[in-house]
Formats: sequence, structure tokens, C-alpha cells
Amino acid sequence: MKKSAVILCTAAVATLSSPVYADVLGAKMGLDYFYSDLEVNNITLNDNQDNYRAYAAFEHFIPLIPNALLEYSTHGSDAAGFEQLSATAYYELLDNGLVAFDFGAGATHYSDITAIEGTSSETTPHAYIASEIMLPISNFSLFADAKFMGLKDVKGEEVTLGLGWSTDMILDLGVRVGYSISDLTFDDVAGNKDADLKSKGWILGVKAHF
Repeated sequence: MKKSAVILCTAAVATLSSPVYADVLGAKMGLDYFYSDLEVNNITLNDNQDNYRAYAAFEHFIPLIPNALLEYSTHGSDAAGFEQLSATAYYELLDNGLVAFDFGAGATHYSDITAIEGTSSETTPHAYIASEIMLPISNFSLFADAKFMGLKDVKGEEVTLGLGWSTDMILDLGVRVGYSISDLTFDDVAGNKDADLKSKGWILGVKAHF
């Protein structure tokens, strides 16, 4: 009798515990195609360029320890543009199934910065915010994320917003479409002069959450 009770209790605990771990441990990743233009000092140098953005995030349930987000993206071309690698530590301040809001900070490394002349690289800290709002239409949502740079040798902001759709399974697969803009000022990169680089365009991506 005692053995049966122990077996029943163990099964009940296992049944109740399984979804909890699925909710508090997770990973997100995605790949965006970025159809963009690049302006240098308000002059368009690259029209309709094929660029890309990849990202991966790990989320957990441990209090005080932030979640982690890694991003890589390309902007412009070899003639004029830059590559970007960002690492962000962030907290989920709100996530009730209808609205999610994240806040954090990190560092961004810009490499192969090619403007008027010469190539250079810069690293700067950034602030990070992101939000997602579920729509009444099944599995559709509005999303937005932004980074703000204002220290050291890079100043400006990066903003992405759009519409997403995903399945509702153990492995959530989805797509998203939106618009992204990076408006940045780099100090001493164009022949020891400041350079304003603006990368903007439409994104189309796939994503996964598990």
C-alpha cells in the first residue's frame, strides 16, 4: 500500500513539474533577411543591399541573474558599411502571456566600418529594451526592440519593429516581418573625421522558441 502511494505521489509530482521547467527554461533564435539602404553623411551609397541578422537568447528562472542575448548583423556592403556583434544581459520585467517587456544593457562591437575612406572598428556599451504584444488574431503579435548608444566613440540608436506569427507547440516556429533602422555616428573613422551611417530597410525572418 505504501509503495503504491509513493508511486502515485511520484507520478503526480512528475506530471506537475514537467510544464514548470518548460515555462522557466527556454531558448530563442532567429535569422532575418535585411533588404536595406545605407547612407553615409546623408548620401545614399548602397541601395537595396542584401544583409542579414542572426540572434540567439537563453532565458531561465534564477532570480537576479539576467538572461543572455547574442546578435550578429551586416549592414551595407564591402564598399561602405559595417558588421555588428552585440551581447546583452536583460531581465524580463513583464511576461503575462499578453504583453512582454524586457530591459537590459550590454556591449556592441562594430567591425569593418567603411565610410568615406579607411576601415576601423569600435566597441561601445548600449541600453536595451524590447516588447511584444499579442493580438486578438490567433498567434499574431506586434514586436519592437531598440538599443541606445551614447558613450565612447559611437552614438545613436537601433530600432526594429514589426508583426510576427508563431505556432503554439512545444517547439514554437514562426515568421516575422518588419522594418529596421540603425542611425549611428562614429567618431574618427573617416580620415579622422566623424561619420554618420544610417542603415534602414525591411526585414523578413524565421524564428524558433523552445
